[in-house]
Amino acid sequence: MEEWINGLILLILAIGHFELWVTFINRTHALPIHEPTLKKMRHITYVMLLGFPLVLFGAVGLYSPGVLVGGEWSRLSFWWKPVFVLCVLGFLGFLVSVFRHLFYRVPRLQTESHSEMIDIREKLGHELIGDGPYHYLAGLPFNEIFCVEFSRKTFVMERLPAAWDGLTILHLSDLHFSGTLTRDYFGELCRIAGESQPDLIIFSGDLLDEMHCLDWLDETLEQLEAPLGRYFILGNHDWNQQSEQIRTALTRRGWMDVSSQTLQLEYAGHSLLIAGTEVPWMGEHPVLPAQRGEGAADFLLLVSHTPDNFYWACSQGYDLVLAGHTHGGQVRLPVVGPVFAPSVHGTRYTSGTFYRKKTLLHVSRGVSGIHPLRFLCPPEFSLLTLRARPVVET
Repeated sequence: MEEWINGLILLILAIGHFELWVTFINRTHALPIHEPTLKKMRHITYVMLLGFPLVLFGAVGLYSPGVLVGGEWSRLSFWWKPVFVLCVLGFLGFLVSVFRHLFYRVPRLQTESHSEMIDIREKLGHELIGDGPYHYLAGLPFNEIFCVEFSRKTFVMERLPAAWDGLTILHLSDLHFSGTLTRDYFGELCRIAGESQPDLIIFSGDLLDEMHCLDWLDETLEQLEAPLGRYFILGNHDWNQQSEQIRTALTRRGWMDVSSQTLQLEYAGHSLLIAGTEVPWMGEHPVLPAQRGEGAADFLLLVSHTPDNFYWACSQGYDLVLAGHTHGGQVRLPVVGPVFAPSVHGTRYTSGTFYRKKTLLHVSRGVSGIHPLRFLCPPEFSLLTLRARPVVET
């Protein structure tokens, strides 16, 4: 019985160690570090994730002091003790992450949510795997990469003008054109998205992983239309490519770049401000017109590639923030939830809707990724309907 208890302790320590390295990889991938360096970091992390449990169970469990075969913890070498303290702290962090996932509740401002699962491969009836990076992952069993969720969510916004009640926004994020998933996949997805006839379209970054796919725009994003316009920012994967060429290609096709700036448009007698930020990879946070002594808009919308800018957006008084970047974690474990998420907040804002200080954040799981692997975390694009808060008569 004692050996079983010792085995459980070693397992807890191994999980804690795993959490520490996951924390390291999540936080570093939220920083402006180029992909070659990040790739080296990932390789080191994989070695540590696999190697430490083997050393732990072999050295401590079976060899010295051999707690799995009758040995005593008191014989443990001193240098193991600080390592175990760190592992315990890591395990506590793991528990916090799991409980936060299990007890997540959508904000009350989200009053409706409906989803439609669309199997793009079944719908088109032909192969959609190309020869791009990591294409072998796309064909793995149980991979949900081709089963896209079209989510429709309704938000009641406190400052939304009554004249805008029912305003719809198509939120797209993280297309990651690379050739791994064929052009037909994205073309069909954009065709379905366009049928929703939104008032406004927002793309929150990460368009390309391979520059040769830039001409895919003609059959994908260019076919989308909205009466109030199409707006975009770029993401960290675009930053790793030729970002200015990507930006130019989108603007030539009628998309409006809001990165590091604000655009104000008049609609139904009220002003809507749309701002964008690509921080920490490119540019700076936009300065609101009110901070320059100009007139304030009736409603403030921020497009941010990463949800890490949420707290900044709250401090600036934005009403709605649309973000992506984290892909929902791509792989979610039962009970545990997402594990890997490139964010300074870890998995806290991996996907979904969050509310803080009168600012609502919507994080999309995105459409694709450089690693075409999804498990319990299907790709997503969303139609968001904004409703004005009813006026209470006194």
